[in-house]
Amino acid sequence: MKVTMKDIANVYGISVNAVSLALNNKPGISNEMRIKILRTAEEMGYLETKEKFVRTFARTNICVMMQKRYSQDMDFYGRVLFAVVEEAKKQGYDTLMNFFDDDNFEIPVTVADRRVSGVIVIGKIRDHNIEKLCDARIPLVLTDHASLTQNIDSIITDNKLGGYVMVKYLFEEGFQRIGFYGELGYSLSIKERYWGYKEALSDLFESGKLEGVLDEYIQTYSILGGMEEAVFANNNKKIAALVKAHKQMPEVFVCSNDRAAISLMLALQILGYKVPRDISVVGFDNIDMCERVRPKLTTVNVNKELMGKRAVQKLLYKITHKNSPSENVVISVGLIKRESVGMPCQAHAEKC
Repeated sequence: MKVTMKDIANVYGISVNAVSLALNNKPGISNEMRIKILRTAEEMGYLETKEKFVRTFARTNICVMMQKRYSQDMDFYGRVLFAVVEEAKKQGYDTLMNFFDDDNFEIPVTVADRRVSGVIVIGKIRDHNIEKLCDARIPLVLTDHASLTQNIDSIITDNKLGGYVMVKYLFEEGFQRIGFYGELGYSLSIKERYWGYKEALSDLFESGKLEGVLDEYIQTYSILGGMEEAVFANNNKKIAALVKAHKQMPEVFVCSNDRAAISLMLALQILGYKVPRDISVVGFDNIDMCERVRPKLTTVNVNKELMGKRAVQKLLYKITHKNSPSENVVISVGLIKRESVGMPCQAHAEKC
């Protein structure tokens, strides 16, 4: 049977006029009731037959997109997502979630049908998929990612600074052999952290504080791939095998993120190393688990809640200022010192 405004009104025991006010985005009812009416109208299929109300419905929704594989990393992205949802709710918007496959990308139906006011993408997305979203001509904000080919608003962390500051701190603590541990293809953020790590080492080599060839140094002490799937699967034995195959261990590993760092610490224990007595480990992100593991993890703090909040604020500004120039909002980071950093070559000579 054909759904009518009276059917929607009967759900809440309100007048047909109240439903009409909500659907036409006119004053006279509360925002809370307006959102309820629009949500019910969508669920009952009313909007499918009333194209003129789609724009009104869109005014109450934003689409939040994230790669399916990042749903396994909710220690970090979950906090960003929660902040997005809470800030959107505070501003009177509902969030419609879409998990996508970056290799087999499809435009969400809500975006294609223009049933949302804007889109927030959390984490990495390929540039040609960004182009598809841009073709929909709906305001778009990237979070924890930035496009290298498109002028798109983005909210990012000062990852390069974090990597640089961490290496500087470790060198000042007396470490000479500083390796990087992380999957560089995982996200732009990881690459930026690596670039900060590399830039700090480059400065140390140029000033004569470290000797040798930079690239050879990094290759000798770093593990730059092969651990991503094992970290997601908590396969510490596989990580242990990866580490064991590495010919020369550093005094400290600068890890791409905290999950990688914690998995690495467990793998090192399997191999008979003690952290930080035999080898030190540091992370990046400052997830809750950093305080729970033993030893507690030294890391770089990322303000995940502020990232999500600013993403919504930037999107809402873009919705009302469609011709405004694109901006990269960079959120600062800070070093958190805990127990996973010890003294360089403190114990067994054969492990140093």
